[in-house]
Amino acid sequence: MTCFSRLRRHTRLLCLTLVLADAAAQSNSPRWFEVTPGAPGIHISGTVRYLNLEGGIYIIRDARGTHYHPINLPTAFQQDGLPIEALARLRNDSQFGLRVELLRIRRASRLE
Repeated sequence: MTCFSRLRRHTRLLCLTLVLADAAAQSNSPRWFEVTPGAPGIHISGTVRYLNLEGGIYIIRDARGTHYHPINLPTAFQQDGLPIEALARLRNDSQFGLRVELLRIRRASRLE
């Protein structure tokens, strides 16, 4: 197998992964998108917001006004105004709001 054929195969696999992740985010099903499987964390129910700071960042704002700064928000969920639910682990290296590592995330049908 040549280098180019391996690169094409890996590119197709990457594209398929991104399409599946986007489909999971676009569906209205309550299925979770596993970002970092593992240890339990805190539950976040909020809205993804884009802030034009330092080149732009995405945060999650909950109903109480708490800002969470996810370090690993999947591309499919980087949509300003998107309601989400997530399970996250708090980090100690905060810049804006509470810095979190997402363990799993899904689109919320509505916020409570």
